[in-house]
Amino acid sequence: MIHLEEFILNNYSKGFALDLAHFLAQNQERIPELLQIIYREEEPISRRAAWYFSTFFDEYPTLVVPYVDELIAHLSEVRSQAVLRCFLRTISRCKIPEAYHAFLIEFSSEVIMNSRSEIAVKAMAMDIFFQIAKFQPDLFTELELMIDFIYPEGSRGIQNKCRNLLRSIEKIRAKN
Repeated sequence: MIHLEEFILNNYSKGFALDLAHFLAQNQERIPELLQIIYREEEPISRRAAWYFSTFFDEYPTLVVPYVDELIAHLSEVRSQAVLRCFLRTISRCKIPEAYHAFLIEFSSEVIMNSRSEIAVKAMAMDIFFQIAKFQPDLFTELELMIDFIYPEGSRGIQNKCRNLLRSIEKIRAKN
């Protein structure tokens, strides 16, 4: 039986992450234990656990889907950019329940406009906003305004993300 905390603290590589992902797929009752380690936000274990969780999601996305509501519910409490990056990355790659659209639009807007948000966190927030805006096209205008605001001071990665989103918005509008 694997002691998750000990495993996470003593083993940190892609190979170990894949090993843990396979273990969790076979022992799904242990997934909440990994999430509890992340929710504690203790360095370095929570950051590492978030990375392991992301690897688990990459390997077994359908096993993570039942936890998306829980991840969304914890977003407001997250202080660590590493944990936030993990959660937003996961949420951005899942079907977002309509019940969370309003909350996620507001949360994503705050992350996008926050100058202290890490590049990857901001990019994931933009993905979430865009994903929801596809169901509520009026939101594209709001996303374009945010892009106009952050683009000049954004990193190359953020500027590239902005250009790609603007192209995607134009393609969607051209179809309608």
